[in-house]
Amino acid sequence: MEIPGISTLSTILKRPIELRSDALVQRRELAAELQENCQKLAIFFKNALRIAKQVNEVDSETSENKIMNLMDGLKHVDSTFLEEESPVLQHLAIDMRFKDFAKSCADFYQSALNLKHLLNENIPDSIALKALCKEGGLLKVTGAWQGELETMLTRVNQEYMKVMAIKFSW
Repeated sequence: MEIPGISTLSTILKRPIELRSDALVQRRELAAELQENCQKLAIFFKNALRIAKQVNEVDSETSENKIMNLMDGLKHVDSTFLEEESPVLQHLAIDMRFKDFAKSCADFYQSALNLKHLLNENIPDSIALKALCKEGGLLKVTGAWQGELETMLTRVNQEYMKVMAIKFSW
């Protein structure tokens, strides 16, 4: 199962950079691409967390199946991420004006991978999912992660606005 946003972000972060003479424009384009994909990833996870909250409600079987499908999809996502191995983040961070933005994107992606690990540790199969739902643990887990997601995305967006405000110098 391909998860929109996640594999794309991983691909963007790992692709090689061909330096251009218009470095500021190139960095802004990369920043825009990363910010857009962080937004897509956030929307995907917000929807997944909303589904998780519905497990305890009326149609729990359908919600449980959706969560299990999400977890199957997450298995195809790279499970390791090292900021220093990303040519894109390195290219952005070389310019001190983009360093904080690069760091916020790296933190956001790491947070997404942490959710993957959190889900896989706590919910290895549908039986564990049902047990966690009965205890109310799933709501606690998803609630805590949703707060982290919002904090990380806010930081990405704030840093993005800063880099987009950089003036060209001639």
